[in-house]
Amino acid sequence: MSELAEEMLKNLEVWEVKNLLSHEQVISHNLKRLKEGMLNIGHLVDPLIIDKKTGVVLDGNHRLKVLEIIECPHATVQALDYSSDEIGLGTWYPTVALSSDDIFHLDSLKHEKVDYEAGKAAVDSLKAPFMLMGRDKEYHLINPGSYKLMEMVEEQNYVFSLLEKGTVDYIPDEEVDKALSMKKSVLYRRAYTKDEVVKAAQAHTPFPPKSTRHKIPGRIIRLNMKLGWLHRSREEASTELVRMLTSRVYGGNVRKYYEPVIVIY
Repeated sequence: MSELAEEMLKNLEVWEVKNLLSHEQVISHNLKRLKEGMLNIGHLVDPLIIDKKTGVVLDGNHRLKVLEIIECPHATVQALDYSSDEIGLGTWYPTVALSSDDIFHLDSLKHEKVDYEAGKAAVDSLKAPFMLMGRDKEYHLINPGSYKLMEMVEEQNYVFSLLEKGTVDYIPDEEVDKALSMKKSVLYRRAYTKDEVVKAAQAHTPFPPKSTRHKIPGRIIRLNMKLGWLHRSREEASTELVRMLTSRVYGGNVRKYYEPVIVIY
């Protein structure tokens, strides 16, 4: 077996779906589209990325939900040590094509004007679920108060329920300035800790969609594990995984990139 195949197979495993834990809610229209795509091609394209100690899904919560819906007993996973400093954790920021005034007029929302640093500190210390960064470059705390962690989660879900009429997108912090320049409103929110992610998953109290942004070194994509294999026994599925991956490596169909890439789906 080649060195590259051995390197990938150190972390690639077949797990029972029932032993995997989701830490985020799913987005319904994304789930529907993914389910249709997976059934059409008959593959689990990308392995779920999980914490090998707890089975918490770090990336692939929508894929896990589809596997549960279609009653697929197994999943291909990339099992990693979540405690490693190499795995980074941030968040995605919700953004909407609504003005600050539009948002302020939503039912039951209170707001308090702040400067950026004070607002960021308040959100990070659970004094508000969001800080609104508006088109006018002003900053407002949304529903300021004093929250415990799961109270903040509930408040975020409530705010999202009010925004349903506007399309909510999610962007990384690198895209915030661009979104504001396009006259969009961005909601700054507190990033979770790894410990909070694990505890939420184990307690079956998932965070709102796209709450976490995990930065995974050596992420394996386009594995294309056949769903039919995952419906077999775990041993048979594992055998097919090794056979398929070894064949693709020897066939020159696997490439390891050392620089950022743009993937066209």
